[in-house]
This record gives sequence, C-alpha cells and structure tokens, in this order.
Amino acid sequence: MKKKEVDINEVLKYFYEISKIPRMSGKEEKIADYIENFAKERNLKYTRDEYNNIIIFKEATKGNKSTESIMLQCHLDMVCEKEENSNHDFQKEGLDVYIEGDYIKAKGTTLGADNGIGVAIILAILNSNEINHPKIEAIFTVQEETTMEGAKKIDVSMLESKKMICLDNMNEKELWIGCAGAKIFEYEMEGSMHKNDKDYISARIGINGFRGGHSGKDIAKKRGNPIKEMGNLLNKLYNKYNIYLKSIYGGRKVNVIPRECYSEIFVKQDDFENISKDIVEYNEVLKKKNINDSENIKVSIEQIKQGDDNSFNSDTTKEVINVLKEIKNGVYYEDKYSNPLVSLNIGEIESTENKVKISFSIRTNRSEIEEKLENELNNIVNKYNIQVKKSELSGYEHKERSMFVDKCKAIYEEYFGINPKVIDMHICLEAGFFGEKIPGLDFIAIAPNIYDAHSPQERCSISSLKKIYNYIIIILNDI
Repeated sequence: MKKKEVDINEVLKYFYEISKIPRMSGKEEKIADYIENFAKERNLKYTRDEYNNIIIFKEATKGNKSTESIMLQCHLDMVCEKEENSNHDFQKEGLDVYIEGDYIKAKGTTLGADNGIGVAIILAILNSNEINHPKIEAIFTVQEETTMEGAKKIDVSMLESKKMICLDNMNEKELWIGCAGAKIFEYEMEGSMHKNDKDYISARIGINGFRGGHSGKDIAKKRGNPIKEMGNLLNKLYNKYNIYLKSIYGGRKVNVIPRECYSEIFVKQDDFENISKDIVEYNEVLKKKNINDSENIKVSIEQIKQGDDNSFNSDTTKEVINVLKEIKNGVYYEDKYSNPLVSLNIGEIESTENKVKISFSIRTNRSEIEEKLENELNNIVNKYNIQVKKSELSGYEHKERSMFVDKCKAIYEEYFGINPKVIDMHICLEAGFFGEKIPGLDFIAIAPNIYDAHSPQERCSISSLKKIYNYIIIILNDI
C-alpha cells in the first residue's frame, strides 16, 4: 500500500466552521441547522428528526465495486468546560480556536475535538468528489456527552449497513471494538439546619488546581478528585473542631473528572488560626500523593463575610462527610494489563438550602463486578436515607470474530507499519445503542490523538489527524 500525503485543509476548514457554532448538549439546534444546510447545498438525501439527529446519505462513487454501504458516525455536541477565570458563554459564543505547533487548541475552554474532529472528517468525505467509497450513511447524533438521548431515540429503520466506523476515539494507536456501559447516579440528601451563635465565623475552603479530564479515558491516570479530597479534609476538621457545613459545591458534570471543589463552614473564631495551619499541612499532604501535576494543587481557607447564621447541623454535616468518604472514586476493578474495567467518578456536588446533591457515574465493561460495586452503594443509600435517581447507557460487546474488524486491522498494519491496540474501551460510545437496534452490527472506533479531552487543556494533533484521515479514506476504498 503506497502512502500519500492527504490534504487535510478541508477537515480543518469544517472544524473551524463548526467551532464557531455553540453546540452544548441539549442545545444542538444551530449545529444541526448547519449540517442540514450542508446536505441541502450538495443535494444529498438526508433526514432530521425531532431530537436534531441527522442522517445524510451519499451514493457510492462511480466504479466502486462494493455492494454494501458503510456507516460513518459521530456526535454533534461537546463537553463545555472552561478555566475558572473565563467568562465564556457556551450557549451564545463559539470557540476561540488556534494552532500552536502540531496542536489545535481553544483559548480558555474545551476544544470540542471530541467529537468535532469526527464531524469535520465526515463532512470533508461527504464534500469530496475524489474519494472512492461505497454508499455512505453518515450519522450525526446529539446529547452524547450527557444522556445519549440522540442515540437512544434515533430511528435506524432506513439504514442498510451492518458496518460502522465511529469517529469518537482519542488515540490513533488504538482500534476500539467494544465500549463500556454506564450508570449515572444522582444522590440527594436532605439535612437538618442549625443556627450558629456569635462565637462562630464563616470561612471558605477551596481545593483547586487538579488536572481533571475524561472520566473514562483518564480515570486510571491518578489525577485525583477534589470533591473526594474535600470530604477527607472536612472529616479531619470535623474530628478535631466543632465545624458546621453551610454549603459545598464542585465539579460540573458526571463524565468529567472535576478540577475544583469549595465549601463554606462555620468555625469558632478561636479555632480559625489552628484550622488555617491544618489547611497548610493538608496542602502538603495532597502534593505528596500520587496525583499527576500535584504542583498545581492548592488548598486554601479564608474568612468571608457572614450572610446569615444558618448551616447544616452537626449530624447532617457528619453524614455528608461520611457519604463522600464512603463512595468509592477511581478505578474499582482492572484487568491484568491494568486497563480499567469498572470505575466510578464523583463528578459534581452542590448544596441548595437544606439539601446536598452528589452526582457520579459508574463505567463498566464487566457487569458482574459492577453489581458488587452497586451493592456497596446501596448500603450507603440505606444507611443515610438518600434519595436516588439513576439512568443507564448501553455498552457494546464485540464479536468473537469479525471480518470487518480483521480487514480494518490489516489495513492499519500495512499503512502504519505497526499493530494497533485492539481493545474494549472503558468509554461509553453510542455504538452500544446502535448495537441494540441493529442486529449483527460490526464497528470500530478510530480517531486522531486528542489529549486532555473534557478539560480546557484539550488539544488535537494535526499530524495524527492527517494520518487518521488518510487511513479512513483507504478503508472506504478497500472495504
């Protein structure tokens, strides 16, 4: 197979264009309008449903010998995370995208390469009159980063193909042929209130500077969790001083490893100096932990202006602390190669009036092990009388033998000159829902190198993009 340099300017052009369009999960109307207009301008048959899922059909190029069609699949939405000092409004503003060396980046926000790069690759293929390909069914779904409602609700009855290339991957050296399922939990605790006397002052504790990241792809990288650490710190202070929790908040989404957490507490005026010293000590403890980029972690406390004297009482304060201590976080079970198979990410905590809400997700490639973890969580729920909301996302278990996967693997080995890592990925992909809807579906997920997805440090390698784009073109030509 002869390698040739492909022009990725078309891919970059489409990525820049869609980056100008706000596309947070649940707010995909504008990006769906863009995709629909793209199809109309090229006289391509398409469907758009009430959820804003879009499927575009393109006939095989003249002379293509394949009698089968192929699906190209991606999602339109993105994770909307920004730096703490950013005023970016994801509902109204596009991204400030720029190139630095080999990387595409965005200023102060997530880049949305997950899955915008996949969208751009598919658009470039659909726009081309030079790429040899079989009949294409290009699927653009919505709300992948939150509920996966797009993939759950999409009508696949008009699809013919049993083969799917999913563009939702982050590592050019990996072919994903299976994906994790997930359960999303929302715990709500109702507490009793307490009025503090004049000997107590308000203080704000901050734990920030964590790297964060993708709760599936990065969960095994020991980046730490500031919500979990806040629970540990508050437990230390509770056992030593008379503290009362007023509020707690941190993280933003269950599928994002959080980067910061804050709490407001009432403490005795006479204890504040000693508590401040304990905070300094705890800051050093965190830096010594096996957490990547620990030099950026900062634990702080400051006295704040007292609004009212109300807080949670001592019992509720302790219960919230205990729940944060007892909920597992990180990799729960891994295989012999240290690949995570079951994990939990505490993604968000927020208090409002007399309630505390904790949101987290479990990802699993092994349902029997996940059941053990969920039984442990049920014990916590019963112990502290927690109200629970739960939703589920489907996983995909690959076929024992797949000619499609074997073909893609062979093309990869010939083109790249190395063997790809063929794995069941610890990430939830929409292929799980498509696999339920389409009996006998075969799929691979492939994409260029994307680093620190779901965080403002997200970046995509341009040289990797060029290789993956060419690889997909070769698959379309040879499959």
